[in-house]
Amino acid sequence: MPYVKKIDGVKIMITSCLIPLTVCLIAGWVTAGTDNRTLDGIPAPIAAIIGVCSLIWLLAVCPWPVELALVLAVVVLGKAYLQKILKVG
Repeated sequence: MPYVKKIDGVKIMITSCLIPLTVCLIAGWVTAGTDNRTLDGIPAPIAAIIGVCSLIWLLAVCPWPVELALVLAVVVLGKAYLQKILKVG
């Protein structure tokens, strides 16, 4: 039966990582899609705060290989984005 407990633990870990990731992605979508020039722009800062809080939650509950993969993804995407802006090549 220890094998079943391990599977249940993995399912719990995956669920505990997917919830904050989903909340963070939805908050980013709301922030990016809100018009800041009108009163409809009020949800943008609220969604940004919720997104940052859920990202902190995500980093707190995920195991270190997932955190390492997220950091590497940010570094790679950031480097590509900066090279595109600065035209360094």
